[in-house]
Amino acid sequence: MRSPVTHPTTPVTGRPEPGRAHHGGRLLTGLGAIALVGGLLAGCSSGERPQTVATGDVSDAVAAADFSLDRTTITADPDASPDAAQLTIGTRGDGRWVDVDGDAAVLGVSMFSLATGQSLGQATELPAVTASFLRDLNSPVYTAVADAMGGLRVGDVFTLVVPDVPGGTGASSSDSTDSSSTTGTVVVIGRVDDAFPARSHGTEQAPVAGFPQVVRDTTGRPGLVLPTDYDSDDAPESAVLVRGDGDVTPAVGDTVYLQMTFFDTKATKRSAKVVQSTWETGQLTSIDLTDDAGDDILSVIGRAITAAPIGSQIIVHVPEDYQTQMGDLIVLDTLGVAPADDTDQGDDTQSDDQNDGTADPDGSVQQDGDTGAGE
Repeated sequence: MRSPVTHPTTPVTGRPEPGRAHHGGRLLTGLGAIALVGGLLAGCSSGERPQTVATGDVSDAVAAADFSLDRTTITADPDASPDAAQLTIGTRGDGRWVDVDGDAAVLGVSMFSLATGQSLGQATELPAVTASFLRDLNSPVYTAVADAMGGLRVGDVFTLVVPDVPGGTGASSSDSTDSSSTTGTVVVIGRVDDAFPARSHGTEQAPVAGFPQVVRDTTGRPGLVLPTDYDSDDAPESAVLVRGDGDVTPAVGDTVYLQMTFFDTKATKRSAKVVQSTWETGQLTSIDLTDDAGDDILSVIGRAITAAPIGSQIIVHVPEDYQTQMGDLIVLDTLGVAPADDTDQGDDTQSDDQNDGTADPDGSVQQDGDTGAGE
């Protein structure tokens, strides 16, 4: 008898916050997620697409031609009151058009109050997120970014104006007895650093003895079909399930963007067999390939990743010492690669005159001493 492994209906861990990327291929404690890393990749495409969010007078007036992590102010317009989101492309890129239904995008974003012109927090790099991930944040700002993605391409610098955002004035709700005074128009200045399919793509490979059958749903998300007597102890180190049709094969020194699902085939309950999965959140993970010569889990994953082109799906047998934390099998899709020298995107430091507020993942703006406007 063979029983399919299904996925839990809720993520094992909380939703990752979009934020500044961290370098280094380290494993997090607990469930063993790989550290997130931002990066620049090149894409290519041709032709033109209509914008999915219309241009308007307000977005044209505040449009920026460049993106900088250090920008602290824009030109204020306290009298402007757009009825809907507006989008202006300040600089048009020449890379891949974002497929809003199937791509992950690497974005840089900074947010400002249109009323005051002041920054609403530190500029943020969102490493490899899907539109569905942004919409699931239940934020008017990130929902508008997701809506705009379908008309963007790699290299674009865009200005997005979003009305009626809690905390959009930059004022703390404690500054006024009228909480509606903290709702205002937010200006997002962003850059599309990369976009690529968020699932494997290539040629299906023959099954490898020792590994179970891997099945996929219509989105590409993997599951396992396990015989009742399956035991992963005899599985080889790794095997390619889908050989990617990408032009690049990752090498030591690269940063690779991944979909990853950790399976525990020894769990007694079927619902517990998925330990953790990036498919649950829509936010990809990534790893720096620093060494592939050891017996540790990063070296094992590194050897598997460097054996096949981008677009591949690979199954990895987790060394026994790591199975308590992350299960015994990993299915990963290699989706994008950035040479190590390209992962630095500029000076991440803020000027002293930038305010102390931070943009929350839900799109509201939190000031010192405040729990966050609009909560």
